[in-house]
Amino acid sequence: MFAGFRYLLVGRQTPVRRLIGSHLQPRPHERVLDVCCGVGQFAEEVSGRYVGVDLSISFVRAGASRFKGDPQKRFAVMDALQLSFPDRVFDKAMCLAALHHFSDEASRRVLAEMRRVTRRRILIMDADGKPRRRLQRALVATDRGRWMRAPSDLEALVRSVLPVARVVPVRIGLYDVVVYDCPLAPDEEDVAASHA
Repeated sequence: MFAGFRYLLVGRQTPVRRLIGSHLQPRPHERVLDVCCGVGQFAEEVSGRYVGVDLSISFVRAGASRFKGDPQKRFAVMDALQLSFPDRVFDKAMCLAALHHFSDEASRRVLAEMRRVTRRRILIMDADGKPRRRLQRALVATDRGRWMRAPSDLEALVRSVLPVARVVPVRIGLYDVVVYDCPLAPDEEDVAASHA
């Protein structure tokens, strides 16, 4: 039901899928963490090992069921404020449309945990919590997230924990979102290619 309602509002989220490909650039040998993964709607964009974590048991079960039989896709019930992974075990990580469910303090903890477990790049995306258009304001008002933020406030929050290389505003269905591309270290393959 959740996926059906989401589809009515944002469609297949093709722009998000493109952004994952162009900014996160998941490669087949990499391990990618999806924090607050929901039902794993973006797991298909990761060709390597994907681990989706969410606090919702029903979302995790739905994601695991959807990718049953795919050894590259794993799902786990886990608190984003305290990830039970060792340091720097993931190459890349993403947190899409979730920070508006966390206070500023909790968001900083989520981002810090993501930084702790990730080596190369983090992609953060969240809704423009202060849109100008009336329909978008009405949609934002109905969202269950209690901490909708203006893009400038969200950017300041992300920058308080992560380095931000690019900020990309995008329209997805009826929503305006902002994407923050946060490189933690140079991509080893890109560096090798530039020296070749």
